[in-house]
Amino acid sequence: MSEYAKRNLALFLPGKNRRRVVTIGLVAVLLGGAGTFAYQKWASSQSPASVMLVETVKRGNVTETVFASGTVQASKRVSLSASSGNAVIKSIRVNVGDRVKAGQVLAELDDSEARLQVKNAEANLLSAKAHLAEVTKPKTAAEINALQAKVNQAKAALDAAQSGYDAKKADYDVEKAKANLENAQRTYNTQSALYNQDIISKSEYEQAKSSLDQAQLEYNSAVLARSQTQAKVKSELEQARATYETAVADLQEAKAGPDSSAVQSAQAAVAQAEAQWQQQVKNLQDTTIKAPMDGVIVQINGNVGESPSNPFIIMDNSDAGNLEVLAHVSESDIGKVKAGLSASFTTSSYADQTFAGKVKLVYPEATTDSGVTTYQVLLSVDNKDGLLKTGMTVNASIVVGTHENVLYVPAAALKTQNGKDGVYLASAKGEAGAAQTGGAAAGRNAARFRFQPVTIGYFSSDRVEITSGLQEGDQVVLTFENTAASGSSSRSNGMGGFPGFGGMGGPGGGPGGGFGGGMRGNR
Repeated sequence: MSEYAKRNLALFLPGKNRRRVVTIGLVAVLLGGAGTFAYQKWASSQSPASVMLVETVKRGNVTETVFASGTVQASKRVSLSASSGNAVIKSIRVNVGDRVKAGQVLAELDDSEARLQVKNAEANLLSAKAHLAEVTKPKTAAEINALQAKVNQAKAALDAAQSGYDAKKADYDVEKAKANLENAQRTYNTQSALYNQDIISKSEYEQAKSSLDQAQLEYNSAVLARSQTQAKVKSELEQARATYETAVADLQEAKAGPDSSAVQSAQAAVAQAEAQWQQQVKNLQDTTIKAPMDGVIVQINGNVGESPSNPFIIMDNSDAGNLEVLAHVSESDIGKVKAGLSASFTTSSYADQTFAGKVKLVYPEATTDSGVTTYQVLLSVDNKDGLLKTGMTVNASIVVGTHENVLYVPAAALKTQNGKDGVYLASAKGEAGAAQTGGAAAGRNAARFRFQPVTIGYFSSDRVEITSGLQEGDQVVLTFENTAASGSSSRSNGMGGFPGFGGMGGPGGGPGGGFGGGMRGNR
């Protein structure tokens, strides 16, 4: 397959985003330029008069363009969600299709719960700030003196408790009860011995025994009372000591200034309370839905009195001066397309209008539809007059580049023979042409033109750059016409071919046939 055929193949493949672009009526256009073409006529006694339309190989500029179809879309699309809990819709101030300005109120949600949460958060924040002020405020001289007085008072109470505790450790009642017990024990022992010797009576013995039991009971009671008293005094002593130590610590802290750890803790509490307050304020603000940009309302999901669906409101900038086009470029052309290239657009809705734009982004992944592989390309398009609408189908022409002062031929002159790109050179009168095959008229036309292989560079819709195979001033054949003796004529244009070589629609081989390969569809 020739290089030119490869470049054009994608234009003839099926696909929802492809268009067949074929140059129709090119000869008529070419004839519109005065002096552009030269007509050469050969006479033959064996055949009717024949006329070929030829063009001179020239130098000039060739701009290569990649063609694609695409769809107009907004460059910005925003979905607005209702994030304020379970609040219902209180009002909707816009309708689908309305044009709005940035900051305009679109809808409102019930804000009663949000306002209550803000008040609670404010109270917590004030409390945290008050505590921070308390721990960071230095003590005055009067406050320090008061703390010193508390220390002195606690010290006196501690000393008193200590003295009481020491005194209670040697309790007189216990000692007296102990002495009585010991004395009763001795009396009992004596009386018991005398009783056993029948010296005293039983009643005297029992009296001694009763006195001993009573003394033991009194001693036990005294010991218990002392233990209870000592426990109480010890508790009072410990409490007095703790009070004193606390008073001393408070005094030292007051003299040293604010405690760093307490300050940090209070500061953290303030920060947390402030963050919670800010969140509640934001939640309250979110009950009012505002437009983040100029644009058009395209969707509203919800009614007054209902909980909104998310997204609640969708808007875009489809009324802006700059829209976007998402186009599909063939696999064979995508390597030429880069961000920043200029582009132009046409649409059937405005046949006489052309819109300018640029390539913004070339997507790296291919898409395949019905066996056709294309790549998505995002382009900007100028819509300052507001004519384009989202969803419109447009034809994009992306300017790849321009080669200046190069040899070129009309696109209609380029043919294919045996898989090679080439042109048919018109032979000078009397010059023998290259031998051709196929068709009864081959020998008759062989002396009039010959196939010349060429190498092509850039190509546009009407020009093809020739990098080798031709020289400036060469004559290339565009069309061929037979004129019968009766005065009638038949023309073979680019869609047919020259006699003897078959063509894209010409019968080939007969007088009405055409060049081999014919004129191919141009972009």
